[in-house]
Amino acid sequence: MSNILFLCPTHRDYREIEALGLNRRHQFFFHDYASLTLEELVADEPPENADLRDPREEVRRLIERYRDARLDAIVSTDDYPGSALASILAQALGLPGVAPAVNLRCQHKYYSRVDQQRFAPDAVPYFRRLDERELPSVEELPFPVFVKPVKSFFSVGAYRVDSPAELFRVGWKSASQTSFLRPFEVLLADYAGLDLGPPVLVEGLLQGMQVTVEGYVHAGDVRIIAIVDSVMYPETLSFQRFEYPSALPDAVQDRMAAVVKRVIAGIGFDGGLFNMEMIYDPRRDSLHIIEINPRMASQFADLYEKVDGTNTYEILLDLALGKKPAFRKRRGKYGFAASCVLRTFENARVVQLPSAAEIAQVRERYPDIRIEVLATHGRRLSQEMQDGRSYRYGILSIGGRDREDVLAIFERCKTQLTFRLDKVDAAPDWPAGKVA
Repeated sequence: MSNILFLCPTHRDYREIEALGLNRRHQFFFHDYASLTLEELVADEPPENADLRDPREEVRRLIERYRDARLDAIVSTDDYPGSALASILAQALGLPGVAPAVNLRCQHKYYSRVDQQRFAPDAVPYFRRLDERELPSVEELPFPVFVKPVKSFFSVGAYRVDSPAELFRVGWKSASQTSFLRPFEVLLADYAGLDLGPPVLVEGLLQGMQVTVEGYVHAGDVRIIAIVDSVMYPETLSFQRFEYPSALPDAVQDRMAAVVKRVIAGIGFDGGLFNMEMIYDPRRDSLHIIEINPRMASQFADLYEKVDGTNTYEILLDLALGKKPAFRKRRGKYGFAASCVLRTFENARVVQLPSAAEIAQVRERYPDIRIEVLATHGRRLSQEMQDGRSYRYGILSIGGRDREDVLAIFERCKTQLTFRLDKVDAAPDWPAGKVA
């Protein structure tokens, strides 16, 4: 048995470890640092007092605790702070992993853009950092633009902006996450030698079909695992579902893969999984990078298993153990899979959630389904981490013959799972993220 330290584990991590029987092949040690607190800090209703330990002290504590524990690997699927801590600790203990400076530069949206521009300039939109003190005098920007914090997740604080007045109104929202940014700022300085800088990034507006390109690097060899399509609710930037395989033409997927390989190799990413969000505009036949995430996309792990026969948690562990992964293609039970999001655009208090019996009944009928309940009984949806425009309360990952079959299963499952949400106050007064 290998000894594996799993940092900032999520409910999905525990579920997939159990489902794949990985806990029978490896000895896992689980350790969390501030992941839930950081999520709550970017909720519409953040907690008043957040207990965030200094990340430098956390690193010292972890090194001291596990220096003689005979660890074989350190992993995390968590965006922030998990993946950065895993890189830092792996380097400190001489274990395989992504270099901390590379991980942190990927996570900082401005420095990542600078790196992308070096290796794929045609795939990078206009971008510039913007200090909130500059917000009143930005008439020279190429409106409409996209505004987002230099560090966030799940599109929190990201908005389409059509005018200087609108930028002034929402820019401070993107710049106001001081407590949330503090651990990242410390790690960025200590392990990448970089200042956080102005907290807001302004970019040229990208339109088209959004996808996630996921891959890994082992010993310098960049491999593409899959391309997953992102389906948005109409006229919004809120995800409705994620579909695999991609519906994009093979030629477009090949072009995306070429850009991804060039950038990932250029920035020196090695020894881990990554995913790169991209967008294809069929009107202009152009493709652009949205962002790089130096971690696996855990929400898609079982989609690949359903269609290809390989779950990316297995690849995660192989890479962390220094082994060359093997990814099968089209060896799964299904021709199509989708991760479908249960979402509302009105804030609500959670009055009732699906019972254990309801969930068991759905799983009996669809054994390979993954059911995630993201809401908490008695709480408002706005008290959970949301995208600032809508409210997630569940996810169903489903395999089927094709899209029509999967969507039909999704509709049947929704009728069997009881979510009772009582509307409360109106949604926050931010732009709806309307896309053309």
